[in-house]
Amino acid sequence: MSRPDPDSSSTTEVQEAPVPSEVHSKEVTAGPVDPKEGSHRERKQPERVQTEANLTWPPTKEDLERLYVKERLSAMKIAKLYGLKYPNPKSSEAMILYHLKHKGIARRDPAEHNRKATKEVVDAWVKRYEGGESLKQIAGDEFSPVTVFHHLRKRGMKLRDKVEEVIRLNTVHKKTPFSGDPLERAYLLGFARGDLWVTTHGRAVRARGGSTHPAFIRLFRNLFEHYGPVYIYPKEAKLTGYEWSMDADLDDSFRFLLDRDPNTFQGILTREQTFFSYLAGIFDAEGSVHYHRKGGGGAFESSVTNMDIELLRVLLRQLEALGYHAKLESTPHSKDKTKVRGADYIWRIQVWRYKEVKGILNRLPLRHSEKVAKREIALTLPTWPSPDVRRQVLSRWEELLDRIEYDVQESIKEAKNALAKKSVASLS
Repeated sequence: MSRPDPDSSSTTEVQEAPVPSEVHSKEVTAGPVDPKEGSHRERKQPERVQTEANLTWPPTKEDLERLYVKERLSAMKIAKLYGLKYPNPKSSEAMILYHLKHKGIARRDPAEHNRKATKEVVDAWVKRYEGGESLKQIAGDEFSPVTVFHHLRKRGMKLRDKVEEVIRLNTVHKKTPFSGDPLERAYLLGFARGDLWVTTHGRAVRARGGSTHPAFIRLFRNLFEHYGPVYIYPKEAKLTGYEWSMDADLDDSFRFLLDRDPNTFQGILTREQTFFSYLAGIFDAEGSVHYHRKGGGGAFESSVTNMDIELLRVLLRQLEALGYHAKLESTPHSKDKTKVRGADYIWRIQVWRYKEVKGILNRLPLRHSEKVAKREIALTLPTWPSPDVRRQVLSRWEELLDRIEYDVQESIKEAKNALAKKSVASLS
């Protein structure tokens, strides 16, 4: 299941930002201005992305007349054709409105939409609203949600209030309460603590993650799809360029994923089985199995990475209490990664002794297919392997890593292509 916008929500009253009568040069910049047409001051070029329209910037009067006057596109659609990129879409729209005014192109009559809303059109709006669609969905690109709102109110429609609308949106798709299984609960707590963002969403609980690994995406779906709707959609990412974002809307019984109570965590640590389920959740999110070369030999090691040093210290003490030799290390963040994650160091618990690595991997109820495949290969390496056995094991290991890398690169390409198609569709 996919949806176009993970953060969009429909409300009864949608207030459009008023378009300023004049856009000042300090607020909206449009590149160097033609001395024949206006000010000689230099203007900073807006950030743009390439689109299929392949229009030049700054926009020419001919292009604007063709798009706005002849084709009757909205300023927002024209901004998308030019690939203007601002944090607030209204800024892109304001940029186009500025150039329309600067080029002497008169804006359309704001009341024109009201005249176009014929009786037949409003009749269709009434049916769609009664069918559960939001004002924003009904308005589309041709009308303002406020216009739809006023016409429906004139018809005497009882309009949903904001609270009612949020409740309706959160009950469209059936959500199943959590099973109550303590081991599953411990695993999900660890998984969420490792690599998910969890928040409330109306009456629901929303879990969100992002990845370029198809195996992680499948895991996310497998964990949550039988509890509620799962949405997977492409987006831009700072480190890889593109990735897949995943949302799961869950029943209120999943509020335990928001729990940061130390007493809850201590309860998980009291039983080995729940502790290893919790550790497996974190490991599937941010754990690693890797081969450490040492001279002509080497061995497999396991580690868990996180930026919450206090969490890792608790896990370290618990591992030591169970007889494992582990160490806590830190790695400085690169400047680029700091911008993304906002921390100076990445912390890591590492287990390196052969028998202990084997023991801990055997006890973790892993669900991430990549981690499971790595574990299977790591466990085939004996304590004192012959050169031939070591070569065979490492050959399988390299093949697995190559396959994972190939899948990741293909996933990034697919996300990029899907996002491009979505952008083109929004212009049609």
